[in-house]
Amino acid sequence: MNHRTHTASLALGLALALAVAQAQASTLTLPLGNLKSGASIDNYFVGGNDSAPSDGTGPNLGFTFSSNATAQKPGTTSTSDGRFENEPSTQGEVLYFSTSGSITSTINFASGFSGLTFDYSISGNNSNLGSNPAYTSATADLWSGTNGSGTLLDVLALTPVSTPTACATHGDVYCNWSLASTGSTNFGTAESVTFSANTSGATEFDDVQVSPVPLPAAAWLMVSGLAGLGGMIRRRRTAA
Repeated sequence: MNHRTHTASLALGLALALAVAQAQASTLTLPLGNLKSGASIDNYFVGGNDSAPSDGTGPNLGFTFSSNATAQKPGTTSTSDGRFENEPSTQGEVLYFSTSGSITSTINFASGFSGLTFDYSISGNNSNLGSNPAYTSATADLWSGTNGSGTLLDVLALTPVSTPTACATHGDVYCNWSLASTGSTNFGTAESVTFSANTSGATEFDDVQVSPVPLPAAAWLMVSGLAGLGGMIRRRRTAA
């Protein structure tokens, strides 16, 4: 391999390493919108399947969920699960945890994340029906391990909109949205978020985003590429 080809190869390797590291550090959004309404998403976003065979295999993005997690499209009339409006992401589908007395509503991101944001809407929190005072103590809890295990790292309070507007469509119950975010809080690395019991069956979530922790392998690849490029440059200078 001549010097010019060697230089190009090292530069390409460095560029790939930087791209991997940047991809791992960027914000990752849960991409709802293409699933059958009411499908249990389970392991769909780690390359698995949901409860609707026609949805096929999902992308491997690192998100897994408790068994009561479903995707909901607007306009469901038989239940209130799909009666939402104005979702901030405009994806056309939201995350919903069905009511279960024995299952903790959970989002896992096992490779670790250092930031979390999402929008949420509370059932009945609109000017037609009034606020939901029983919901004022609800939380989203961030944990160092999956499935709410390990150390409690941070707590986000989920509260009703204080001056809600009315839903445009009669019968809709989710139409006012609030933002929950860890912001600039340095809580370390979390692997899961659990929601307090009174959120199941009473809350819908939209635009869920995590800030993944960069993979050590990507960082090592970047450092190795820099070291190799620096060594080659030194050798060429010495030869010259």
